[in-house]
Amino acid sequence: MATFKAVIFTGGKHIKQDGTTNIKIRIYHNGSPQYVPTQYYVKPDEMGDDGTIVSSSESSDILNFELGQLIQRFRGICIKLGTSRTAKMSCKELKEEIEKYATPDSEYIDFVAFSRAIISKTVKRKTAEWYESSLNALINFLGTERIDVKDIKNRTLEEFMVYLMGRKIIIKSKTKGSPDQTRLMEPGTINNYLRGIRSLYNKAKKEYNNEDYDIIKIPNNPFSKITIPEYVRKRKNLSIDDILKIRDAKFDRERTNMARDVFMMLFYMMGINMNDFFSIVQESYGRIVYERSKVTTIENKRRLTLSIKIEPELRHLIDKYSNGTFLSYFRMRYSDYNNFLKAVNKELKEISKELNLGVPLSTNWARHSWASIARNRACVAKADVDFCLGHVNNDYKMADIYIDIDYGVCDRANRAVLDLLKKASEKKEAKKEAIYLHL
Repeated sequence: MATFKAVIFTGGKHIKQDGTTNIKIRIYHNGSPQYVPTQYYVKPDEMGDDGTIVSSSESSDILNFELGQLIQRFRGICIKLGTSRTAKMSCKELKEEIEKYATPDSEYIDFVAFSRAIISKTVKRKTAEWYESSLNALINFLGTERIDVKDIKNRTLEEFMVYLMGRKIIIKSKTKGSPDQTRLMEPGTINNYLRGIRSLYNKAKKEYNNEDYDIIKIPNNPFSKITIPEYVRKRKNLSIDDILKIRDAKFDRERTNMARDVFMMLFYMMGINMNDFFSIVQESYGRIVYERSKVTTIENKRRLTLSIKIEPELRHLIDKYSNGTFLSYFRMRYSDYNNFLKAVNKELKEISKELNLGVPLSTNWARHSWASIARNRACVAKADVDFCLGHVNNDYKMADIYIDIDYGVCDRANRAVLDLLKKASEKKEAKKEAIYLHL
């Protein structure tokens, strides 16, 4: 059985400027100690060797009473956990369980407070925004900023889905004087919110449940009984003719021309992700070698190294935007990737309008278009398209262990796509010349 005692540390770093030090509760269990800080402070000479406050201290009675209550609460938690559990725990594990149970609301787990703590620690901005928007949708539905995790039940989630399906999204008009439009929330958005809540819910279970010792504070699994609306990724494919329109267009604004060139570089680099594009700082022997910042496995552990041959079409643009160092033009003007992405996407929307493409053009369209043209026009095998895009294919994970990486697969696929563009461009020019000669 664990023992508990109020103690203080008197070393230099433990003494505050006013001469006091924090009272801690020492937990001694299975041969090692752990310490839980309290809200109480005393001067070193006010603490007795037996762990009580000496009678000469003004606050001895109240402090001894409250420290005694705290120790009794800790002992009570150990009794509640049971000897069969605590005997197997290390002292550190026991301390962690005591701290979870010791708060006044230990039986109440505030899902909102927990989720916001997770969001504040989430490094990836897009992931944090995903969690935030999902949580806010749930808060709006329930009408409260304080949600007990045990209240997130199967029925709650079903009603949440119905609520989201009936919600109308306001689309702001871009034309002055025109009214705003409304539409129902799309299944993809509903899917996004529910997956966000599920991810946060599972993190709460991982935090508060301890299956090793049969401590289950969140026993439910409400997501197992609901069907989340399927998210179907929207097609973002441009034809070869549209790609040529973008490539050959000339604009008055420098930033618009830059966005055009960025789009074409992404396309020439087999639809490279913008984050990876912005992160590359050098080329190596006529190739661009990089490790994908995003992978398709849930664990995010397997990373794929890609190597892209710099074809003549790409070389022209790399040289244009490199001044001494690789693609230095972009990093000189945009120190932050997110600002670079926003600036390029904003100009791509304008390019789409000026060229009458009829689509909300963004950098993602380069990736989708390259993949679609490679598969449907250049007849590149789907598995090779997957490889060129940098996807980790779990179906072939064993084969990947034995098969050496051959980047010639990427080179041939990319050249086939670029040759299609070249032929279409030559045909277009020949047609123009024929019309000119006819006139």
